[in-house]
Amino acid sequence: MKKLMISLDKKILDLNSPVAKRMKNYGQEDELFVLVPVAQKKQLSLSANVQVFGTGGNKIGQFFGLIRQGKNIIKQNFIGFITVQDPFFTGLAGWILKKTVKARLEVQLHGDFYSSDYYKTSGWKNYFQYYLGKFIIRRADSLRVVGLRIKDSLLKMGVLDQKIFIQPIKIDARNLSSQPIKINLKEKYIGYDKIFLCLGRLESVKNLNWLIDVFAQALKSRPNYLLLIVGQGSERAKLARQIEDFGLEKNIKMEDWTNDPISYLKTVDCLLFSSLSEGYGLSVMEAVAVGCPVFMNDVGVGGYEVKAGEKVKIIPLVKEKWVEQIMSI
Repeated sequence: MKKLMISLDKKILDLNSPVAKRMKNYGQEDELFVLVPVAQKKQLSLSANVQVFGTGGNKIGQFFGLIRQGKNIIKQNFIGFITVQDPFFTGLAGWILKKTVKARLEVQLHGDFYSSDYYKTSGWKNYFQYYLGKFIIRRADSLRVVGLRIKDSLLKMGVLDQKIFIQPIKIDARNLSSQPIKINLKEKYIGYDKIFLCLGRLESVKNLNWLIDVFAQALKSRPNYLLLIVGQGSERAKLARQIEDFGLEKNIKMEDWTNDPISYLKTVDCLLFSSLSEGYGLSVMEAVAVGCPVFMNDVGVGGYEVKAGEKVKIIPLVKEKWVEQIMSI
């Protein structure tokens, strides 16, 4: 099948990136034309079956470029199927193309936008996207989601079951378990009784400012604990200031993203996952696969793909409960 994909991931235009390699794999099954909104107009071939196009232009120009170039690509290559990365910016462009060229539209949902009011109440941008997403979702021909929680929230919205299909992020538990430890955090951070880990994007939805406050309270009784926050994002500077204001530089440290998260998960005492909303939760799945204990909020895979048990605690976002659990390690 010939498909037009609209994606926001600029790394697709980097021949050596993991996402470009993933596109090549997709091209083994379908002939794929990928359209990406970027400032500089580009075109490159990843393989015989995968062609990538960059729109060029500013933000407004990129949006209209998606529609203009998308229409040309569809007509020139007789494409009848469009898949878009989300129900927002790319979803709107995809819906306009669907109406213009009479193609089928698939909308991908990697985030859990509708099982809570978080996105509706967390600023004007998310508020606008919340309702735009509902508009696009109801007009899509099919919806591809990464987890059961997202499917459940769509069903509660009244979306027909037959329109939704799940394509989870694959975890090779056996391979992860056998992967050698290259970085041992117990050796890197010597002298701490226990090491806790946060792994992922440093954005407000991850609720890390709340978690730092929780950990600060736990440190009053466990002064030799360490929290390691690993990742990049728009909240990084704000979180660093919070740690400094609390005077906790010894007990809460930050690192850039690691290319070896499995070694980190294998050598800490617990993964902390305090997100306010989550579509899936790859780090949780990887932690479970390698036997790392997890404390998490009831989001993403929690209660669905991952059940509460001896090593997984699903805890409501009540500070006292999290402090109690952290002190129990």
